[in-house]
Amino acid sequence: MATKRHGAPVTLRDVARAVGVDVSTVSRVLQNKGRVADDTRKRILETAERLGYQGNPVARALKTARSSTILMVVPQIENPIFASAIIAAEIEARRAGYALLVAYDQGGMGSEIIEDISRHSMIEGVIIASFDEDDPLRQTLASTNRPHVIINRVLAGDPDCIAMDTRTAARIGVEHLVRLGHRRIGHLAGRLGRFNGEARRQGWADAMAAAGLPPAAELVAEAGYYPDRVPDAVDRLLAAGVTAIHAATLLTGAAAIARLHVRGVRVPDEVSVVTMHDDLLARVAYPAITTVELPTEEMGRAAVRRLVGLVDAARGRRKAEGDPEGTGGGVLLLPPGQLVERDSTAAPPA
Repeated sequence: MATKRHGAPVTLRDVARAVGVDVSTVSRVLQNKGRVADDTRKRILETAERLGYQGNPVARALKTARSSTILMVVPQIENPIFASAIIAAEIEARRAGYALLVAYDQGGMGSEIIEDISRHSMIEGVIIASFDEDDPLRQTLASTNRPHVIINRVLAGDPDCIAMDTRTAARIGVEHLVRLGHRRIGHLAGRLGRFNGEARRQGWADAMAAAGLPPAAELVAEAGYYPDRVPDAVDRLLAAGVTAIHAATLLTGAAAIARLHVRGVRVPDEVSVVTMHDDLLARVAYPAITTVELPTEEMGRAAVRRLVGLVDAARGRRKAEGDPEGTGGGVLLLPPGQLVERDSTAAPPA
C-alpha cells in the first residue's frame, strides 16, 4: 500500500483505505449518519483517531459559526524565507484543524489588510511578518483585536514573537570566509536600523572583530531585501576592494552573483559570496551558493502552534500541558543550522 507523504493531512480516503471500506462509509460514521455495522464503525473510529484525521475546517465552521481560519500577513511572497515558512505553516494549520489564509502586505499596509479581511471573514488569529518599524507594527497589532504571533523579528514588549537567530547565522558565514583567508569581507546589508538588518550586520561585525579585522563602514552596503537595489551596493563593495561578500539574504546573495557576472568578476576565483537560508535557489544558481541553514519551516510551524494555543485560550480552553509554544511561551529565538559549503566560496586570489 502506498504510504502517506510526510506532513500531508489525513483524508477520508486514507481512513477508508486503511479500514478497507468505501469513503462513503467512513463519511457516514464520522458524521454519525446512516446505518453501519457496529464492528465496522468501531474500526473506522479507531483508525481515524490513530491516523490523526481532522475534520474539514470549512464544514466545521458552518456548524459552529467559527471559521477555524487564521491569517498570515507577509511583506514578500517571493522571498524564499517567507515562501518556506508559509508552506510549513499551512501544513501545520491543517494538522491542527485550521485553514490558513495568506495576505501580501505591500508597502506597509498590514493594518488595512487585516481590517479589510476581518470585516468579511471570521479570522480567529493573525500571524504577522513585518518589515515595519515598531510604531507602525504596534498600530497594526492594535487593529487586529485578535490573538497574534509575530514572526521573523522581535518586537520589544511583545511575548509572542518567533524569530531566527540570524546574528549567529551571519557570524558562521563570515567565519567561513575568514578561514578561507579573506580579509576584505563586505557585508551586503538588509534594512539597517531594523531588527534583522541590524542582527545580520552585527553577526558580520562579530566575526570580523574576532578575526582582528576592522568592520569598516566602507565594507557595508545596504541593499534592503530587494534584488533591484543590489547592483549599486555590489559596485560600492567592489570599489572598497572586497574579495568576499556576505549577503544578508539568499535572494540578494543570488542577485550579487548575477551582478558580479555582469561586471566580469569571476565567482569565486576573484570574489566569494556567502549568504544564509538553504533553499532551491541556492542550489540552482551558478555557481551554487554557500549558505547557512535557517529554520524557516520550524518558524512557520511554531508560529501556528503558538497561535492555536492563544486562540484556544481566548475560547476558554486550558492550554495543553507541556506545550512550550502555547500561551505565555515568551519570545522564541530559533538557532541556525549548519554551513552548507558549495561553489561560490574559495580562497582569495593571491
